[in-house]
Amino acid sequence: MTDADTAAGSTPPPAETDSESIRVLLVDDDEDFVALASTLLEAESDRIDTTTETNPQHALEATEFETIDCVVSDFRMPELDGIEFLETIRETYPELPFILFTGKGDEEVAKRAIAADVSDYIVKDGSAEQYAISANRIENLVAQYHTRQQARRQRRLDTLSQQALDTALSEPTRAAIETGICTHLVDTDLYAAAWIVESDPHSEAITARTRAGETALLDDLAAVAAREDSVEAQAMATGDHHVASDLAGRDDAWAVAAADNGMAAAIGVPITRAGVPYGVLGVYTTRSDLGDDEVATLTTIADLTAFAIGASERRQGDTSQEVTEVTFDASTTDLPFVRVADAVGCAVEISQTSHRSDGTTRTVYRLADPPADAAETAETVLSADVEQVDGAADTLSIASDEPWWVALTESYGANIAAASAADNGATITVELPPNVTVRAVVDTLTAHAPGIEPVARQQRARRERSLTELEATVAERLTDRQQEVVETAYEAGYYEWPHAVSSEAVADLLGIAQPTFAEHFW
Repeated sequence: MTDADTAAGSTPPPAETDSESIRVLLVDDDEDFVALASTLLEAESDRIDTTTETNPQHALEATEFETIDCVVSDFRMPELDGIEFLETIRETYPELPFILFTGKGDEEVAKRAIAADVSDYIVKDGSAEQYAISANRIENLVAQYHTRQQARRQRRLDTLSQQALDTALSEPTRAAIETGICTHLVDTDLYAAAWIVESDPHSEAITARTRAGETALLDDLAAVAAREDSVEAQAMATGDHHVASDLAGRDDAWAVAAADNGMAAAIGVPITRAGVPYGVLGVYTTRSDLGDDEVATLTTIADLTAFAIGASERRQGDTSQEVTEVTFDASTTDLPFVRVADAVGCAVEISQTSHRSDGTTRTVYRLADPPADAAETAETVLSADVEQVDGAADTLSIASDEPWWVALTESYGANIAAASAADNGATITVELPPNVTVRAVVDTLTAHAPGIEPVARQQRARRERSLTELEATVAERLTDRQQEVVETAYEAGYYEWPHAVSSEAVADLLGIAQPTFAEHFW
């Protein structure tokens, strides 16, 4: 067997291929018989696609068994008989369907075959009907095999997702989060290597932030991963995941380096939240392809990683007593409050931003001497739900799914200190934790509001808020259920470091599942 086969683990899941195709390896030292068997089996079922071998030892060395759905072998062969062939395959693929052809009167052979865990055996009789029966048995065995393998893989993917969630909830730093995610990936038998890389904005070189698994592979890839054909470079360029399979059949340097280290497929997934890139997750496997379920799971893990990194950086920033205050000129932008000011004909300022329990957000505008139809005008201009707060014409509440400020508050821990528009222009003042790179915030705002320009920047002490102000802010921004979650977690000791209780324990106290706790907690 190839190195790629043995590196993949003892029970690799079947490669994702056309569900109508069944790939059968036929092994018999009689060239005429194996050719006839191939022809008749394919004639009996248009799903069966056969590969033939006349030497079992050569079959072991040359066949990539992870691409095979079923093995059909004769018993009497020189060098290696059918049962010895079966036993060798079982060492690595204990569940791969294996049918043994035996001659009449070979009851002892049948007993040995059963002891070696043969899937089925068929007595050769030379009849055409024999191949109809064989084709039916192959289809049934392969269907059962795929069902078992798919269930096993789904359990592994579910476990992997849970481990990623645990890491996101428990690790305090970006480095620990990234290391934990990569380690969990290679601890399964699905993946041989994983790393998180980022691109140097000046040299465009791709460098590893953390990595786990096959060291030699990642050392070789480090020299070529920046090439545009790598899955990591593709993911960075497009902002979407990129899957590459059949690496051995490609001639670009990146694929050659991966294939030379026994890899057959790879995926690059951007780690991005609210437009903020944190790098790319690169994952490599010795299996021939990645299934849609794996791609979905790895994409979710990358999203969770981005969320956890952002939360970690916000927590670190919240402990500082200093902030970086940046003021932007937004006069030429198409931001909602600028458009409202222009349409209504009066000064507008944002007085409050918050998240609502239904998943949407609320932005509260205060207007200076607005006309009576200000709410209707704003609703028309923004194509959004606009309500007067407490019936006051000068205070409007705008509901939306993804307002421009969410990328700043969620990804950078920013505070929108002021945002206003009037006849003399529009400005936004943002307070940033000291660990946030101002250039990243500028880039994010520019993406949401072309034309915006930073005009001032200063470091200053964080404004201390009274206990009464903090309590009012919490009551205003958290739902009753969120407050209950926070209070329960605090009283149980979850905010201590290391945690006095696990997230599962807090969830049990609340009578909810851990993912639901995580949703409320974050």
